[in-house]
Amino acid sequence: MKISSAYPYPVLYMNNDDYIDSIFSTGIEVAESFGEVKINAHFQLDNNGVKELIQQQKAVFLIHVECGQTSFRQVYESFHDSLEISIPSSNLRGKIQIHSFIIAKDRITDYTNNSLSDWYKGFPITFEKGNFIGIGEAIETTLFEDNAELLNLPSIITVSKSQKKEFMEVDLNSNNITIALPEYEYNQYAGNANSRLKNTILSAVFMPALVYIFSKIKDSQGDFEEYTWYQVLDKIFDENNHKLEDVGSDTFSALKAAQMVLRKPLKTSFEEIEKLNHAEE
Repeated sequence: MKISSAYPYPVLYMNNDDYIDSIFSTGIEVAESFGEVKINAHFQLDNNGVKELIQQQKAVFLIHVECGQTSFRQVYESFHDSLEISIPSSNLRGKIQIHSFIIAKDRITDYTNNSLSDWYKGFPITFEKGNFIGIGEAIETTLFEDNAELLNLPSIITVSKSQKKEFMEVDLNSNNITIALPEYEYNQYAGNANSRLKNTILSAVFMPALVYIFSKIKDSQGDFEEYTWYQVLDKIFDENNHKLEDVGSDTFSALKAAQMVLRKPLKTSFEEIEKLNHAEE
């Protein structure tokens, strides 16, 4: 995305002198975690006139995210001085560009600002909807390919059939985790593994199993560290900027951790159900 430094109206921008004693700056942080790209933007604005436009919702902070390899382009808006964005990693690959702006939310006429340079004084100023009012920092970052093998939970979890049990049980006392399903449930799981509800079925089995696993790790972490499944999970969390040992705390519950590892399974399940319902209409 190419940004010009010359516009027919004043723009609060570090590369021009349309304003005096004014600042618009954006701090942008990017991190990957469990199949999502997290972008945190923090806006610093030192200009009372522009602040008033945002407070009146006539202008808005905006983040533009673009990825050339996937043709992803999306804008995100905020009337506050910070903005948190989550984008599925599957939508982004390689280099991504992130730009920050303040734009006119609606048409603004007879614009005045005490910090405008002398060149603009005495001239009528109008911003059309979408015009830049401020231009902040831009960054380019490179996203690496997701390590699919590392996140392949079936490599450390075995689902087996139990002839005698009435309820699902999870065994952690070996290098692989074993999920034992009653016979009927196992037959449904195995028979529908490649159906249109594949992710829903996997979530129904893996979600409660992971919640159980994470709750047991919190209680007896030292008992499991020698097992392969524990080491793989530990690496998964480390690669995604989290610590397995933190799971089960007040700020990082076992339920949240399970959903992160499975990459929002409830959302995926309901999307599958919605598609199936629409196909049957």
